[in-house]
Amino acid sequence: MCLIKKMPVAGSTVHKAGWVMVDPQTIIRDGFVRVESGKISDVGQGRGEPSADRIIQHGPGVLMPSLVNAHTHLDLCALEQATDMEAGFIGWVWSVIQKKEQIEQDTLQDAARRGIEELKLSGTWIVGDISSSEVSPRLFLASGLAGVRFQECLGSKSPPDLRCEKISDTQTLSVAGHAPHTTAPDLLVRLKSAARKAATPFSVHLAESLDEVRFLTTCKGPWADFLTMRGIDTSGWGLAGLSPVRHAERLGLLDQNTLAVHLVFADAKGVATLAEKQVHACICPRSNMNLHKRLPDVPMMIHAGLRLCLGTDSLASNDSLSLFDEMAFLSRSFPQVAHRDILTMATENGARALGFEDQLGRLTPSKMAAMIYVPVSASGAEQVMECLVNDSPVCAPSPLWEKQIE
Repeated sequence: MCLIKKMPVAGSTVHKAGWVMVDPQTIIRDGFVRVESGKISDVGQGRGEPSADRIIQHGPGVLMPSLVNAHTHLDLCALEQATDMEAGFIGWVWSVIQKKEQIEQDTLQDAARRGIEELKLSGTWIVGDISSSEVSPRLFLASGLAGVRFQECLGSKSPPDLRCEKISDTQTLSVAGHAPHTTAPDLLVRLKSAARKAATPFSVHLAESLDEVRFLTTCKGPWADFLTMRGIDTSGWGLAGLSPVRHAERLGLLDQNTLAVHLVFADAKGVATLAEKQVHACICPRSNMNLHKRLPDVPMMIHAGLRLCLGTDSLASNDSLSLFDEMAFLSRSFPQVAHRDILTMATENGARALGFEDQLGRLTPSKMAAMIYVPVSASGAEQVMECLVNDSPVCAPSPLWEKQIE
């Protein structure tokens, strides 16, 4: 069970712990973080100045930035353990559609609220939430979470109201094209244009499945049959037999404000293109293994300089919304990937991908005090990182963050 400690925002408070992870490159033994009015004013080693209004000693563990779940679907929380993840990708999609159609709106909302609490209790306060249902954006805005709520679009019809705006210093509304194999090219272009005009992030699933690759490169196959069964006419899409990444590039979707999700079937050439375009990439390893029995080539992506962050995807394809669980799985799957790199994906890279690098992702002066305390036992900085990544620890999110954005 996670312990949440109530703390005041007003005045000056010094938070002390055995370790302070400013970022994965800077880990301080016997550190402190001073917070004034919800923002960090100082970070260092030792006691700090004795003039603080309050000193809170958290223990021998680690104070660190809040984790960032850069890709999840809170509107699918009601489908937890209800979908068929062994039926192949299309079979799973069918099960999601059929199960969701049977669920009342109030049930979807209540499950999404429980998902929000799961995120908080597992140390995540910053999210990229994708919603293609009628689950209200007000739920996200009132959640106490920071991040981006993406309105996701499929098919060919554009919603009448595309809201792309920064609501506050910590919350943004934007849009997402579901994927190039489910969303008409002209609609993808309109969505990206709306996000670009408002300077908000744009998200798109890309190179997630073999069915997607086959459809885009041949315009045939099981996915083409599936779309026909769903009454989606792709005859006017003008597909040119390109890979998913090349297709997105051709449409002008790729730039530093685009978040490409999954990339399970992205090859070295596609990854190089994404890195060249400074695209952010979110990987969801547990979901990918559940649905595709395959993972993206993470070492290759890191070597290519692609900026990676982490997401859990939804409870329709994953066991939890915990980024600690996601980090542990990623580390077991790719032991050659440094713990520091994984922690960077789960913190500052995620904040940067969602457009909040100036306020969140690191514990440095002037940033907001979005931090959690993780009670691990470690004798050195490397062991701190190993424990954080591999042990899926119990954590205590600081409500300084929650109070700041209410």
